[in-house]
Amino acid sequence: MRRFLSADAAVTAGILVMVLAATTARSFLTPLFSSGDEMAHFDYAVQVWHGDLPVFEEGLQVQLPWGTRPPVQWTSQHPPLFYLLLAPVVGPLYDAGHPYMAGMAGRVMNTVIAGALCAAVMWAARPLAGGRRWIPWIAGFVAASSPWVMGVGSAIYNDDVAALEITIVIGAALRLITLPRAADAAARGGTWWVLGIAAVCAATTRLALMPLVLVVFMALVLRGLVAPGPLSRVAWLLRPTLTGLAMIAAAGWFYLRNLRLTGSVSGGHPDWAMAHTDRTDPPSVPEVVTDPVYWAKLLGVLSPENTPGGITLWGLLVAPAALGVLLAAAAVADRRRRRVPGDDLESAGTAPAFLLPGVLLLAALTGLLLLMQFVYVSKEAGNLFPRYSLPILTATCLLVAWGLGGLRRAAPLLFGVWAVVAWWQVAAFLLARPHVSAPDQAELRPDLALPLLAVAVLAAAVTAVTVVVLILRTPRSRDGRRPASRPAAHPA
Repeated sequence: MRRFLSADAAVTAGILVMVLAATTARSFLTPLFSSGDEMAHFDYAVQVWHGDLPVFEEGLQVQLPWGTRPPVQWTSQHPPLFYLLLAPVVGPLYDAGHPYMAGMAGRVMNTVIAGALCAAVMWAARPLAGGRRWIPWIAGFVAASSPWVMGVGSAIYNDDVAALEITIVIGAALRLITLPRAADAAARGGTWWVLGIAAVCAATTRLALMPLVLVVFMALVLRGLVAPGPLSRVAWLLRPTLTGLAMIAAAGWFYLRNLRLTGSVSGGHPDWAMAHTDRTDPPSVPEVVTDPVYWAKLLGVLSPENTPGGITLWGLLVAPAALGVLLAAAAVADRRRRRVPGDDLESAGTAPAFLLPGVLLLAALTGLLLLMQFVYVSKEAGNLFPRYSLPILTATCLLVAWGLGGLRRAAPLLFGVWAVVAWWQVAAFLLARPHVSAPDQAELRPDLALPLLAVAVLAAAVTAVTVVVLILRTPRSRDGRRPASRPAAHPA
């Protein structure tokens, strides 16, 4: 156990160094406020620091010497939690006349959130690892290799914090759903608190997370009705209900404000978008669903481009994820057939009867998010970006991890090749970025970015080698789990 705990610590540390160094390098190579979204998020935080909430029609209140200034405050529909966290970081620096330092400080906070997201993915993936201890490590490595985790982490966006919150909700729910009946009730209580706090934070960060949380709650209630275990059926129903009431108490006032100001709970302005952008004739939902470009945009979390293709889409995501579906399904069927008894939660030896509900939960969440995004394009005159699929990063990384690590003998080769291609892409993308900013942009710092990129690549290489060595050193058994220890023989 000590050996695997130390292995977890080593891999986690390597993953954190990877994502923190690469994200910071990207921050130094991206002009501050080069997108209208980043400036709007920054303005929201400054307004919160001044005791206000932004209004769409009133535009931005901050005055900055460079950057892309949006004509309206188009982040005003978001609840304020992220900006409450950001306000004490950026507000004092902005008021003191240091807008560059204020913006970079906000980016640093988001970089830390990106690192926490990758660690959360590794934690959330563990209950569905099927006894293969290296699956969560690979899942965390995949998350840390995503240019979009780095991209929104290197700017002031609320996508990574939203993804972090829903990832924790999903990870806690998977533990509750996949725990065997004999699980300790006290451990369940702690998991419920983690889920509740993360769900309340999600409610105060983004409305789009609420349908996903609702699906999680429905899955928990069904789990309790079918196999309540040490908790009563009433408890399985009451706990999600109380969490939902806490979410309403924390965020309901803001959505009522949206309704009062805009006429909709979401606070969106599709009429303005159609009048001021080229999205004057949004496609129907069937047209969106059948358009491969929209699918590529949503499936592009492992590509630095808005609309990926080639090896970044098919080689890094689609092929390993498709293989992961097959291998995970075969593992579930095999464990159900042989009825492998469950070990403790942290060893991921989940009882086979409870693996399938966890898989179905991830499938339902993935399908719901895709449908929500397609409806958003059609009904709200929206556009799609790969960052919109970050809330299902757990499912994405888990499928890729199963594809790379589901076959123990092939895992070192498959994972090693994948890691080389993924980080070659990350390094090439960052090295190709401009090293000198335009006259109307904030300065770039390649002198700081390039050493950090070297650190990130080195950390990725060391972490990948560490994972490969740990896989090779894991004793073999038919299902990839460690062989059970035998009791010592007693003298006659």
